[in-house]
Amino acid sequence: MAGSPRGPAALLVSGGGGYQAMDLPFTYGSRISAIGRDGSYRVLPFGTTYLQAGQDVLLSPDGRYAAGNGTYERLLGTGDTDVSIVDLTTGEERRHQGSGPAVPVAWSHDGRRLLVHRSGASSWSDTPFDGADTTGSDNGALWLLDVGSGAATHLLDLGRTRRGAAAFSPDGRTVAVQLGRELALLDSATGTRRPLATLPAGAHLGGPWSYTADGTGLGVLTVADGCTTACSNAARNARSWRLTVLSTATGTALPTTFPTFGGATARLAGWQRDGTAVLVRYTNETNGGEPSYDPPAAYRAVTDADLLALTPGGATKSLLTKPKGVIWDVDVATDLVTAGAFGGPSPAPSVLPLARWAATTVFVALWALAMLAWLAVTLRRRTRRRPPLRPAARPRAT
Repeated sequence: MAGSPRGPAALLVSGGGGYQAMDLPFTYGSRISAIGRDGSYRVLPFGTTYLQAGQDVLLSPDGRYAAGNGTYERLLGTGDTDVSIVDLTTGEERRHQGSGPAVPVAWSHDGRRLLVHRSGASSWSDTPFDGADTTGSDNGALWLLDVGSGAATHLLDLGRTRRGAAAFSPDGRTVAVQLGRELALLDSATGTRRPLATLPAGAHLGGPWSYTADGTGLGVLTVADGCTTACSNAARNARSWRLTVLSTATGTALPTTFPTFGGATARLAGWQRDGTAVLVRYTNETNGGEPSYDPPAAYRAVTDADLLALTPGGATKSLLTKPKGVIWDVDVATDLVTAGAFGGPSPAPSVLPLARWAATTVFVALWALAMLAWLAVTLRRRTRRRPPLRPAARPRAT
């Protein structure tokens, strides 16, 4: 972060091209780009491979903090199970240790607490991943982390469920969580659980910003048309999705309607003041017709992501101008979503995710090789320009 412009970020971005990390020695396992509100950018390197913005690295509501899975600014192979919270204004980092690998799940709306998923034993199977299925997920538990004090409180054992399917209510008193196909509400102080609704096949809680601004509704995304079982990536891309808002009091659908949209899957990034929903929509890489074993928002499956606005009653609008196939995931500061205010020039990412000292070493080595090559060429040229050596002429006899 040294030398990088500091301040709250508007976006976190991960993906291909210059945003992609390289799984090589002396590099970072992941690099997440923090886009400033003035269009400047910096790179946040982590010692864990294949992290995604909005899933493994989360931007706080005000854009000041980035919470990541693994340790910040460590080289590949030296990462650990900490959750790192980086202050994008000061550059300071705080690590929160615990037992087992940990992934940030959701920020509270005031930015003071963080839901963390600590994984248990791996539960990978050979069954294709479908909709709200738990296939490929980990056993584990939800913990509630107080960002200021560092205190962590056990909230709920998850069993087999979708990782990260949880959201804070605006007042912070309740946490919505998806457990298989059950949608439940938890008291954030006591962990008391109240079942709310049973989701249909192919439906999922919208993500960490599923709660509407007034806390009376929860956004749920459902496959309106298309494949829901043993889907290939191409079949996922051809799906049509519907956003439904469920009442947090009764679990029934509220009358607000949104236009359907296409894509492999999506998650909610927040709500604007007029009720417009902002989503991150994913496109999967189409590499054959076989069923996919990766979740549709997973690093290996995604080939493109965009930011989409759905207006109640009908309109759909793209909010992100970008090169196609470069952005694989994005996270947005929710205060900007609420205000409906973005802006700033589009920055270009750097090329290599090398550590600073490693980059310096490589530069010096390349410079030294270039100098040696220059000396060799210079000596050869000088040698060629010298006149050939001839024996001295003998004096004539008199």
